[in-house]
Amino acid sequence: MKAFHYRFLTAATIVVGAAPALAQTPPAAPAAAAPAESQCEIDQGKPQAVARATLSLTRANAQLKSGDPTKDLKDVIATLNAPNLKNENPIGRAFLLASAYVLLLEQPNIEGISPRSALGLTTDPTATIDLFAAADSAITIVENSSPACAAYMAPFRQQKAWINVTNAAINALNANKLDSAEIYAKRSLTLERKSPYPYTVLASVAKARKNFPAMIEYSKQVVATSGTDTAYADVKARAEYELAATLSERVKTASGAEKKTLAKEAIAAWTPLVVTDDVIQGTVAVRTLQELYVAAGDSAQTGQIYAPMLANPAKYNEGALLQAGVVASQFKRPEDAARLFEGVIKKNPYSRDALNNIAASMLQANDTERAVPYIDKLISLDPSNPDNYMLYAFAYAGKLKKKVDAKTQKTYNDSLMYWNTKSEKLPVKVSFNEFSRNTEGTTLAGEIENRSTTAKTYTLSVEFLSPTGEVLFTETATVGPVAPKAKKDFKIRNAKTGVAGYRYKPLT
Repeated sequence: MKAFHYRFLTAATIVVGAAPALAQTPPAAPAAAAPAESQCEIDQGKPQAVARATLSLTRANAQLKSGDPTKDLKDVIATLNAPNLKNENPIGRAFLLASAYVLLLEQPNIEGISPRSALGLTTDPTATIDLFAAADSAITIVENSSPACAAYMAPFRQQKAWINVTNAAINALNANKLDSAEIYAKRSLTLERKSPYPYTVLASVAKARKNFPAMIEYSKQVVATSGTDTAYADVKARAEYELAATLSERVKTASGAEKKTLAKEAIAAWTPLVVTDDVIQGTVAVRTLQELYVAAGDSAQTGQIYAPMLANPAKYNEGALLQAGVVASQFKRPEDAARLFEGVIKKNPYSRDALNNIAASMLQANDTERAVPYIDKLISLDPSNPDNYMLYAFAYAGKLKKKVDAKTQKTYNDSLMYWNTKSEKLPVKVSFNEFSRNTEGTTLAGEIENRSTTAKTYTLSVEFLSPTGEVLFTETATVGPVAPKAKKDFKIRNAKTGVAGYRYKPLT
């Protein structure tokens, strides 16, 4: 997974713009737009109270850049909340109130929760008014009047007040002020419930408090509100991974029927994560799914993990395909495993692990002829590993299972003994336990075993290859002295990226 950082929202990138919230009349449709009945028609001229409020809002707009619009905005609110007001134009009244509330929330001297008297409200003057909730209520009335008005009012919800409170939630979370983060995030949701950002904050707060049921529900909301919008792609991906990982952790601590139920829910969460450009995520997703099918008491259905990969291997990255091949091997389906490893090799012809595994899978499936070219390629990359030469011996052992004439049988026997002896007498063994590639560079690690009778120092020269076989760079590791029959570790790091595989010169 990519590292995730909370980011601040800005009006330039998130909000459509301030103009709609300040408009006194809905903008006219362009010439090619839909007919008039699909526009948001709002009467702001009657009754008299609405007309007076319209004038006050006009004056407030004029004061926005160089003056103080607060008094005029309060006049709008007081006029349209007068005790004896006959609400003869509920849509016009709601539109003006929505505009006034949203603009008032942007003023530096206004608190989101204020005394009613401070806004000129004469009923219940000692009580408070939640301006976020009031704005939401007014906007909702206009939105519900028609689909066109719903679309027109949408930008009202993501104006400066919403940006400020959402950023406050993110800032508080980053400062580990969980209570404040929760308060600000919930206030953000009061005004706008279609953005993933406040749900992301609440999910993180719940996780920090180890309230995993709440974290799971908020993460689901992050995914739902992100939808297919590419602007939220990173936020959505993070939420999906966190949701799946949290469900998996809950499976580990559950038992009985609850464990099976949670495992099935976790399977549903992990399954879409197999399709990703992130090789590590693809690998982890497949491995975790295998564990979850066992936890769900449904290990016989493990093949469902890789069935879609067999149908369309090009859709999946090499990490997911490689791990799926391992699953198929453990599931005792060598034919399926070979096809999955073949999918890896089509994407990356220099994957040492895929070459080794496809050869082994084909040998298990008694497909010896097809295995040999993969063994050849494997040894060209990894020439000082005795296990690779044993694959040739296994291939000839497989050929001996077939009915052949005496001469051919002797040839196969001789070849089997030749490769077995070569494997046993190889004086050194190179093996690898890490090959990682990410944005920080490339790491290759393993160990060298001295199989001879004298101490030796080895110079391991490794070429790192692109997907087309081009040598991107060469690194050398000096390992030793290594005592007879002993092993010593090595690790090679390079900041360069784009590596598909590696090969090294044979050691003696």
